[in-house]
Amino acid sequence: MKINAQLLEKYFKGLCTDEEVAMVEAYLDQEQTPELDAYFMQVNEAVEAGPVNKQNIELPIKRRFIHPGYSVAAAVVVVLSVLAWLWQQPREKAIRTASILSDTIFNNSNTVRLVHMTDGSKIWLNAYSSIIYDKNYSISNRDLWLKGEAYFEVGKQAESPFRVHTAKLTTTALGTSFNITTTGKADGSIQVSLLEGRVAVSDTVKGGSFHYVLEPGQMLEYKDGERPVGPRKFNGKNVLAWKSYKIIFDHTMLADAFTLLESRYNCKITLEDTTFIRKKVNGIFSANQSVSGILEALGYVHHFTNTYRANENHYIIRKK
Repeated sequence: MKINAQLLEKYFKGLCTDEEVAMVEAYLDQEQTPELDAYFMQVNEAVEAGPVNKQNIELPIKRRFIHPGYSVAAAVVVVLSVLAWLWQQPREKAIRTASILSDTIFNNSNTVRLVHMTDGSKIWLNAYSSIIYDKNYSISNRDLWLKGEAYFEVGKQAESPFRVHTAKLTTTALGTSFNITTTGKADGSIQVSLLEGRVAVSDTVKGGSFHYVLEPGQMLEYKDGERPVGPRKFNGKNVLAWKSYKIIFDHTMLADAFTLLESRYNCKITLEDTTFIRKKVNGIFSANQSVSGILEALGYVHHFTNTYRANENHYIIRKK
């Protein structure tokens, strides 16, 4: 097997077999790596050609495995200026610089992905969600940054608190199970739901404006710029429905239902008439159902239709 752009791309995305990983890393240790130089140039040219979606830019770096036996596809999302800078530097310096960056584990699918961390923690990533961690995870820290939704079962490691950062919230835990979602509400609210143990939730503003300790069965909902009213009870079956590949609407505002569908299916839903977005909807759907099928079922009850633009993965909602 020869080193080529396709194999290098596969390696940088964390998709290689053990044999391919060994081969590529032996190649990277060589002084002369013309194929790698050509690959860097190819990526750089693609960036300069633009326009591009920054979220799809992946920085080539040496990959590490999160847990023995588990090959985790990781991609470091960077701004275009960083990628351009890396190319302008000598190749050796670029790789050394890249090796200290944090890795991103991204679930780029409509299924649930289980990730095993080195400290024994387990993380279930919902569809199109991601977590970022740095190279010293479980050594000097256990800090993660979440985008989307995830369920955490935290491994016990008393000397190092387990912290999940989401926008302006930090959730700290020691040996516990909890769920966090940043994409389930139309107003952008973050929800932290505790299943077992105890967690402390605080804001990241200097000085801290609030700090709550949750007990099992309690949820804290935070909206940017507003102080939470305090913990409240939640329905665990509804909160964790996504782990069983279900979507449950339980007196859910239509606006929130559309937001949830957007995050689960990585699509866009636009309402031409917003007069009915506060209507409440109920229903249980399989995550294997199509978006159009779910929208048709909701539309039948609430009298709206939808038009799909395939090239944009975009649904337009119109009131009947």
